[in-house]
Amino acid sequence: MAARRIVLLKNAEGYGQAELKAFVQYLNAPSPTTSLILIADAVPAGFVKEVKEGAFPCSHPHPKEMAGWIRQMAQELGKEISPQAAASVQETVGTDLQGLYHELAKAVLYIGERRRIEVQDVEAVGSAVRVSNIFALTKAIGERNTKQAFRSLALLWESGEPPLKILGMMARQFRHLLMTKEAMAKGGGTEALKEQLPTINAYFLRELTAQARGFSRRSLQQAIVALQETDLKLKGSPLAKRLLLEGLIIKLARAA
Repeated sequence: MAARRIVLLKNAEGYGQAELKAFVQYLNAPSPTTSLILIADAVPAGFVKEVKEGAFPCSHPHPKEMAGWIRQMAQELGKEISPQAAASVQETVGTDLQGLYHELAKAVLYIGERRRIEVQDVEAVGSAVRVSNIFALTKAIGERNTKQAFRSLALLWESGEPPLKILGMMARQFRHLLMTKEAMAKGGGTEALKEQLPTINAYFLRELTAQARGFSRRSLQQAIVALQETDLKLKGSPLAKRLLLEGLIIKLARAA
């Protein structure tokens, strides 16, 4: 038998006040050989206070703290990381620390003896290439360059991304572009954008701002409607899925 054991309880946000009360009683006098871990999207504000010293909240880092986490984790893996590479990793994984470690570990293996991780290294090992291709895709649409947009779609398609996931990434990007456009219309600068899009690194915020200038507010609103319509078609239409995505690109480029 192990000296200690861990009891893991997922989706703890589904428990009511009465059920949480039982946990309060236990955590105020816990077993010395057991660690109870509750995973929840949110818990009542008073719960942690009630358990006094028996509970240790472990929240995700704030998006503004992620750059420091990325640098620290790279150092623990024996490497340095450029600001552009860190921005690319953050855009890919958000505040998911396990995903962050996974991306950095792949980059470390890829660069071998080299000391510094660069943005091309992060893109070369996988996930971040999706981000750069989505940015390239929406940029090409804004410039009405359907040929380049098709190339970006082809890269995403050939990397094995499912059609619905490609569409989801496009939808997310266009929502960000609309938020950026609206902030710009109100005279908001970089700080205002950081408040609205806290998970987006400054490196990508600059790209969003540049891309938003290529669209009107109305065209971005129409794009989001078109993306929703394509989502329904992908789930139920007999047409080839890649053909649907290419048709969407043509429609978005014409409306830009």
